[in-house]
Amino acid sequence: MIDCPTTTRQHPQTPDAPEPIYSRFSDLTKAGFSIDWGIASFLVISHCLVLVLTPLAYVVAPAGFWKVMLAWTLLHALIAAIATTAYSHRLIAHRAAKDVRLPTHVIFLGLQLFALQGSVRRWSAQHVIHHAVDKTGQHHLDPYSTTWFDTGWRNFLWSHMLTYLFNHPPSREFDAAMNAKMHPAIIWQDKHYVPLLILANFALPIALGLGLAGWLGGFCLLVASSAGYVLAHHNTWTVNSVTHLWGFKKGLISSAKNNYIWLGPLGEGNHHADHHDHPRDFRNGFGWSGWVLDPTRYVILSLRALGLVKGLNRASRWQEAHIITRRKVRDTKAKSQSVVWQRWEEKLALLGDEWLAAAQTWDQFKLEKIQLSQQIRQAGADKMAAARERMGDTQEEFLRDLQARRASVRAELHDARKRLKERREAFFTALSELKQANMAVA
Repeated sequence: MIDCPTTTRQHPQTPDAPEPIYSRFSDLTKAGFSIDWGIASFLVISHCLVLVLTPLAYVVAPAGFWKVMLAWTLLHALIAAIATTAYSHRLIAHRAAKDVRLPTHVIFLGLQLFALQGSVRRWSAQHVIHHAVDKTGQHHLDPYSTTWFDTGWRNFLWSHMLTYLFNHPPSREFDAAMNAKMHPAIIWQDKHYVPLLILANFALPIALGLGLAGWLGGFCLLVASSAGYVLAHHNTWTVNSVTHLWGFKKGLISSAKNNYIWLGPLGEGNHHADHHDHPRDFRNGFGWSGWVLDPTRYVILSLRALGLVKGLNRASRWQEAHIITRRKVRDTKAKSQSVVWQRWEEKLALLGDEWLAAAQTWDQFKLEKIQLSQQIRQAGADKMAAARERMGDTQEEFLRDLQARRASVRAELHDARKRLKERREAFFTALSELKQANMAVA
């Protein structure tokens, strides 16, 4: 059975946003930050060179070679995005799969080099700290916080790019995240990261360009590659900045928001609040819009179909219902007239509890159905072995019992799904009626 917490009618309120820590960027040095001149120089120079050399490269490129350059830039950015979202983020930082096979590690550790965002080990460690803030409240540890400064533009610049230009003060939390148990291949990539990224982002495009169009081709493809990783940088950084500063925030309790428009990070942005509320889910959003707006989940599902990952983690129906009811109750209470809320609070809590109970029942039957299917497969194999030994009657009877129980569970699961839908609709109907009651009082 699925272990789900007992339903409760207590719905805590949205916590206040943390107080700003700094007023100016110069305050960071007093807190132990220092400029990382190596990374800062690389990022500044690479951006300047891309802005200057990209138009030049397209002008001087051999006839028709601009198509190769454009394709390489877009391919580079796409590979970097997929490697970051599917591998570094969901599979490694959040352990969205119970078993990631060795070929997956090897392939994606190579592809992740094109993102040029630090090793997978370091990237995932920083991201673990970022998510831990939602539980610990230690906002001063968030490496790309959008709440540190008292002005929006400073928070945007810091979370989007400036955070990477600084050495952050040491912390036990980051050391623990860096030293967490990881696959040996990830450790190996971390140790050899610099020479590997040079091969992927500089030597490879130059060599390919030389083979296609001589030295001029090598220069043009190097510029195209640089444009690719600069695009990849900003694509990833929008998740840290845009999805935490702008979007739908009704009833949310995490530092993220839901932005249903921005698809650049392949699904990481549009349901980012859902992700923060249940980060181990291989998906990045609940409901039908999560399927439509989350290309990365299709990458992970494809990996599972190929046997490259196993045991995907996802929120149960109870967990989804629990998250949604909390959000809706918080948002509705904040917008309701006190006299109206007093009349509706108990009813809304009761309907929410009924939805949660129905979701828990569905989860239990779903798990039992999965377990029975596994037992039937095993019993079928045992039956064949027993038949060879002429002892098949007992095993066949056991198999029939399992199949009968599975048929019964399927019927119960169908009824549970129907009740789950009814309880969900009843909860949202009550929300709509409560909204109308508020309008009548206003």
